[in-house]
Amino acid sequence: MNVLRSLIVAAILAPLSFVAQPETPPRDEATETFVRGFVRFLAYHEAGHLLMGQIADMNNNPDWSSADREDYADKFAMILLQPDADDPDGIDEIISAAGGWLQVDSSIIRNEPHAPPQQRALDIICLMYGSNPVAFADFAELVDPNTDCTALYQAMENEIDEVFRDYSGQTGQSINIVYVAPTGGMEDAHQFLRDSGVVEDLKDDIEAEFYLTNRTSIQAMSCEGKAKSDTFYFDTVRSANPEDDHFIITLCYEMIDARLKYGMRGFE
Repeated sequence: MNVLRSLIVAAILAPLSFVAQPETPPRDEATETFVRGFVRFLAYHEAGHLLMGQIADMNNNPDWSSADREDYADKFAMILLQPDADDPDGIDEIISAAGGWLQVDSSIIRNEPHAPPQQRALDIICLMYGSNPVAFADFAELVDPNTDCTALYQAMENEIDEVFRDYSGQTGQSINIVYVAPTGGMEDAHQFLRDSGVVEDLKDDIEAEFYLTNRTSIQAMSCEGKAKSDTFYFDTVRSANPEDDHFIITLCYEMIDARLKYGMRGFE
């Protein structure tokens, strides 16, 4: 197991407290992989919401709570990002996504529909392990022995395959990508996101596997003073004609900037 994985696995076994520090850590390859993996997971989580809304209309299911939808979007992201056992870069990014949740200060979270950050980290590990318990045997010690991770992974994979994926061979609506010019000192975060390829990968993955029926955009922007500086999805951009509805995933530069500044501090 490489150094990055070893650090994060150790943190999962003995979670560390998030302590904000003002100085910017050095940007090395491991730190950039760590940030890229976490940002990618957040983007694909929002894609889960998008597909739940546009294809299956699950976002309006009266039997589902907000927590149910957030949990499903996490699992959706994990299925889309599940790395092969011989894909070390993909594995590092998924482990980084889990590690990113360990750095979230749970004590400041209020009225949060998502699961606790540590639980989100462990759920990622469970699904990765469940996808191939032999290849990912190194992570068995992190899995709750009372949880059948293989069954959870297979059930989610089957549901996405049967309900969401398209096998018609036809091409749905293409996704529009918009990088809004950064403001408020977010130039580095903007450039990091562009260099990472996360947005382009997400567009390609969605268009390849799912049939989109409506106008869809992924936008990156400075959110300070406009919205919560995070990632989010809107399916409320509705028009008089449903065929003109606009579905939008937004990634905020401020969220990326904060991750770049904090980096892997706490795992070192």
